[in-house]
Amino acid sequence: MTVDTDLEDVNQTTVYIPFNASDDTGVDTAPASLFPERDFHQGCHLRLQACRAAWGKCLERMQELIHSLHAPVVESVVEQVKKCYTDELPGLPYPELPVISVTSSSTSSSLFDEISFRLEENTDELFEDTNDHFVTRVFPSDCTTLTGMMKVIVSGFVSRSPTGGQDIKRKPSTSLAAYDIALLEAWYRAVCDTRDDRHRRSRLVVIMHDFEQLEPQVVQDMFEICSSYISRVPLVFILALASPPSPSYIRATYPHSLLALLRVRDCPFPLAQTSLHNILLETFFDPTFEPEIMIGPTTIDFAVEFFTRHNSSLDGLLSILQLAHMKHFEEPLTVLAPAQVLGQPKDAAKVLLTPDAFPFLDALFARIHESTLIAPVEHATSWRSATADSLLSLVETARETFRMRAKLLRVAFRLVLHVRQFLLVQGHKTVQGDQTVPDLMCLALRGRLGSVYGHLCSMVRKLPAAQLEEFVREVHDFFENAPEDVKAAEDEVISRVEIAYKMLGRDVSAQDISSPLGNWLSEYFRLRIVALEDAPLWDIWYTGSMPFPSELINPSPRASILAGLTRPLDYVSPGQQSGDDEDGDLPDISILFKGYLESAKMINVYDWFESFAVFLEARKRRVGKTRIPDGADETSRTPSKKKGKQKQVEGEVVDKNAGEDEEEWLMEVQVRFIRALQELDYLGFIKHTGRKADHVMRTVFDSPE
Repeated sequence: MTVDTDLEDVNQTTVYIPFNASDDTGVDTAPASLFPERDFHQGCHLRLQACRAAWGKCLERMQELIHSLHAPVVESVVEQVKKCYTDELPGLPYPELPVISVTSSSTSSSLFDEISFRLEENTDELFEDTNDHFVTRVFPSDCTTLTGMMKVIVSGFVSRSPTGGQDIKRKPSTSLAAYDIALLEAWYRAVCDTRDDRHRRSRLVVIMHDFEQLEPQVVQDMFEICSSYISRVPLVFILALASPPSPSYIRATYPHSLLALLRVRDCPFPLAQTSLHNILLETFFDPTFEPEIMIGPTTIDFAVEFFTRHNSSLDGLLSILQLAHMKHFEEPLTVLAPAQVLGQPKDAAKVLLTPDAFPFLDALFARIHESTLIAPVEHATSWRSATADSLLSLVETARETFRMRAKLLRVAFRLVLHVRQFLLVQGHKTVQGDQTVPDLMCLALRGRLGSVYGHLCSMVRKLPAAQLEEFVREVHDFFENAPEDVKAAEDEVISRVEIAYKMLGRDVSAQDISSPLGNWLSEYFRLRIVALEDAPLWDIWYTGSMPFPSELINPSPRASILAGLTRPLDYVSPGQQSGDDEDGDLPDISILFKGYLESAKMINVYDWFESFAVFLEARKRRVGKTRIPDGADETSRTPSKKKGKQKQVEGEVVDKNAGEDEEEWLMEVQVRFIRALQELDYLGFIKHTGRKADHVMRTVFDSPE
C-alpha cells in the first residue's frame, strides 16, 4: 500500500493512512465470527454489507427528520442575521451588538453546518437577497485568553480572500497584529470595495460553540472590544447554549453593564424530549417507511434513558441506534435479512452449497423446523426433500410475513395515538396516563398495550353525538390515507368504519354508533398489536429483547486500564505470546505495576528500581538457560590443550566482553524502568511530592481482584 503523503513536511500536524483490506501482507483480514459453529466463511463480510445497507437506510431517514427539526431554527437565525443592522430601535444612545442565542441541549452537530451554509451561499439571486455573509467558528479550547480569542476571530475572517477566492496568507511583516480588530476593519473595507457593497449587507458572523464553557471574563472583554467597532465592522454573534432558556445563562452570568451593550435575541430549539419522541416514532412506527431492522423495547428503553439522563444529543441517539444494528448483525442468520444480499436465488444457492456453509444450513434448517413455516405432520419427512433453494424460499415467506405483521402493528399503534390525542383535545384527561410515547412503543412491541387501548375504546363508547361525528370522520380519513396493502389487509375494520360513517347522517342515536364502533376498534387492536416474537424467524429482522451493549457507549476506562495492566496477556492473541511462563511475557509497565500494588502509600523509587532489575535479571537467566548457543550441536568435543599464557589472554578478553555486556544490560534496565515509570505517570497512577525527592505517592489503592 502506498500513501501519497509527504511525511517530512513539518507543517503537517497529522497524517491519515487509509485502511486497505486488500493489502498483500499474507494475513487473513476477515473478521472473526462470534459463532463459528453455525457460520460460514463469507458470512462476516456479507453481514457487514447488510448492516451497512440497513443502517444507511435508517440513517438517511433520521437525517431527514433532524433536518426538518432544524429547518425552522435555521430559518429564524438567518432572518435575524439579515435584519440585525436594519431593524434597530430609534433613539438608542449607542448601537448594540447583535447576539443570537440558540438554546438547546439536543441539537445535532449539523445544525450549525446548515446555518453556515445558508449564510454563506447565494440562494436568492432572483430577488437580490444574497446570503454572501462570512462565517467563522470559535471553540472553548482555542479561547483560554483574550488574545487567543481575538486572534481566532480576526484570523477566521482575514485569512480569506475578499473576492471569495482561495484563502490568503498574510506576510509576517504586516504592521497590525493577528489579534488586532483594526486588521479586521481594514479587511472588511477591502471586501466592500471589491464587491461594490455600498449598503454593506455582508455580515461577519461568529458562531461560538459551547458558550457556557468559555471564560466569562474573557468573553466580557471581547464583547466590549467588538462593541466599540460596531459602526465599522458589522459583527453578529451566534451563541450555542446547552442550558435551559429560563433562567437565562447570559443574564445570570454577565453584569448589566455588558448586557446593555448587547441586543440578545433568543432562538429556542424544540424540546429535547419532543425531538426524541418524534424521531423514534417517524422512523420505526411510520406506516409509510419500513426499516430493514426493527428495534426492540430494550433498545428503546436504553436510548430514552441515556438521552434523558446522560447526553441529550441527537448525535448520541444516532450512535445508540447504530450500535444496536451492529450488535444485531453478529448473529449468523441475519445475513438473510436483506432480500438479495446473497444475490439472485441461483447465486445464493451456490454460495450456500459449499462445505464450510453446511453448519449454517443445519442451523437454518433447525430454526425453520421449530417455526410454523412447515406443518407439524410434515416434520418427519420434510428433511429428506430439503434443499438450499427450498430453505431460501421459506425464508422469503417468513420475511413477507414479518414485514406485513410489523407494518400492520405500526398502523394500529398510530391509530391508538390518534385516538388518544383526539380524546385529550376533547377534554378527556383520564386517557393521558403516566406513559410517554416511548413507553407505549415498548408496550406495543411486547404485546401488552391492552389496558391502554381498552380504556380508550371504553371512552369511545361514551362519546356524545357532536364528538362522535368528528371522531368517526377522523378514523375514516386515517384509513383513507393508509397504504394500499394495508387497506387490503384491513378490509374488515375499514368496512365497519364505513358503516359507522354512513350512519352519521341518519336518524340514529349516538349510542347505536359509538358502542359497536368501540367494540370494533378493540377487536382490531387485539388482533394487530401483538408481540413480533410470534412471527417465524423473527430474530433475523427484529432485535427483540436482546440486551443493548451499553459497555460500548458508556465504557469504564478505569476498570479496563487496571485489567490491562494486571492481565495483559488476555488482550493479545495466543500467537503473539512467547514462552510458557506467563511472568516471562509481561511488559515492563505490568512488572512495575505489580510492585506498585504491593507497596505502601509512599514508594521509594530506588527500591522500586531494584525489584524491577531483580525481576528482569531472573527472567534473563531463565531465558539464557533454555537458549542453545549459535553453532552448538549435541556432540561433545575434546577440549584443546593450550598453553597457560594463551589461556590467560583469552580469559582477559572474555572478562572484558562480559563487563561491557553487563554495563549495557544495566543501562537497558534503567532505560526500561524510566520508560515504564513515565507511562504510569502519564496514566495518572503516581503523584510527585516535594516532601521526599526519592519517593512518589500512589493514587490508586484498591487493587483489582
